[in-house]
Amino acid sequence: MADEGQDCAALRARIEALESQLERHQTALDAISLGVAFFDSEEKLILANRRYAEIYRLSPNQLNLGMSLRDITELRGAAGTCPMSVDSYLTYVGAIAAKRENRDWSVTLSDGRTICVLYRPMADRGWVAIHEDVTVARERRMLVEEKITLQSLIDVVPDNLWVKDAGSRFVVANRPTALRMGHSSPDALIGKSDLELCPLETAEKYLADEREVIETGRPLIDFEEYILGADGAKTWIATTKAPLRNDHGDVIGVIGVSRDITRRRLADALREGQSEILQLIAGGAPMQHVLEELVHLAESPSSGTSALVILLNEDGELGPWATSLRSLDIRCAELLHGPLGEPIRRNEIVVVADVETDGAWIDHWAYFTAFDLHSAWMAPILSRSGAPVGVLAIFARQLREPTEAEFKVLHVAAQLAAIAGGYAGEREAV
Repeated sequence: MADEGQDCAALRARIEALESQLERHQTALDAISLGVAFFDSEEKLILANRRYAEIYRLSPNQLNLGMSLRDITELRGAAGTCPMSVDSYLTYVGAIAAKRENRDWSVTLSDGRTICVLYRPMADRGWVAIHEDVTVARERRMLVEEKITLQSLIDVVPDNLWVKDAGSRFVVANRPTALRMGHSSPDALIGKSDLELCPLETAEKYLADEREVIETGRPLIDFEEYILGADGAKTWIATTKAPLRNDHGDVIGVIGVSRDITRRRLADALREGQSEILQLIAGGAPMQHVLEELVHLAESPSSGTSALVILLNEDGELGPWATSLRSLDIRCAELLHGPLGEPIRRNEIVVVADVETDGAWIDHWAYFTAFDLHSAWMAPILSRSGAPVGVLAIFARQLREPTEAEFKVLHVAAQLAAIAGGYAGEREAV
C-alpha cells in the first residue's frame, strides 16, 4: 500500500510538472505574433496559441487539447476561414503529412486575407504548422511601393510640387522642393511647416496664402513672388496653390506647384533698367542721377548688397561717383588708390569672396566688415578704346562669389557707366 501511495504521489507530481511545463509553453506561444499549432501522429491537437485562433476567426476556448484536425477544420469552415471544403482540406494536409517533408504554401481566405503556412514534420510523426497573416504586410508593401513609384515620378519633374495638410504641414514633396529649401531629401520636409523651414517673414507669407486657399476654397493661380536664399540672393517663383478636397468636398489641405522664373524676371528687370538708363543718358540727365540709377540696377538681383560706381576725371583721379553706402563719403579717393583700383590696374573683373583674407584689402577690410560687408565684386569701366575710366563695385554681406545673374548685372552696369561717361565727355567737349 505504501508503494502504491508513493507511486500515485510521484504520478501526480509528474502530471503537475507536465502541466506546469505546458502552461509555460502556452504562455510563450501566446506571446508570438505568428499562429502556431502542434498535432500528433493521429492528427490530434497538442497545443495551439491564441494567434492561431485569431487568424482563423476562432475564440481560444474553442480549441481544446485532443481535438481532431477535422473538428478544427469544421470550426474554420463555419467561421468562413477554410480555403476549401473540409474534406478537400483534410485530403490536402494528409497528402503533405504522408511525405514527411518540410512544406510551405499560401492560401487566400474568403475574406480576402492571405495566409502563409509553414509545415514542419516532427520525429514522432506529428507536425507543427506556423501560420502568418501576410495581408497587412503585403498591403503595407504595396503602399510603400506605390509611394516610391509616385515619389520617383514627381522627383523628375523640374518644378516644385508639394501637398500640405490643413495645418500647412508638408505631406508630400518632391526633390526639387527639398533642394530649394536647402535639404537633400523630401523626407526632411514631411510633417513640418514653413515656420520650421523658412525665414519668419517668408513663412508667414506662405501660411497666409495657404490659409486663404483653405478658408475660401479658391485657388491662387500663377502669382509671382520672390524668396531670399541663405546667400541673400533673390529667387523669383511663379506659384499656384489649389485646395485639396476629400470625397465629401471638404478642404483638407493645399496642393502647390511653383517654378523658378528668376532668369526671366532678372532678364526683364535688366532690360528695363538698361532702357531707362539709356533714356536718361540720351535725354541729358545729370550725371549724378544716372550714376544713382546704375547703383540701383547693380543692387537689384539680390538682397544684402550695396553698390558703388566711380568715374575718373581727366587726371585719372576721383571724379563723379554714387553709392548707397553713404559711409564711403570720405573714403572713395583712398579706396580708389587701394583695393578699388585693382580692376583698373589689372583691366579685368576682380572677385573677392572674403575681403578679410585678400592681401589688397589688408588696410581696409576692417572698415567694410564693420558695416557687415564681407565680399567685393568689381568691374572696370572701359572707354571705347578699352582704357579704364572708372570702376563699379558690388559689396555683399555674405562670404560668397556673385551668382550668374549678379555677374551679368555687374558687367552690364559697367558698360552703361562707360556709355554715361562717354556721353558726358562728348557734351563737355561740345
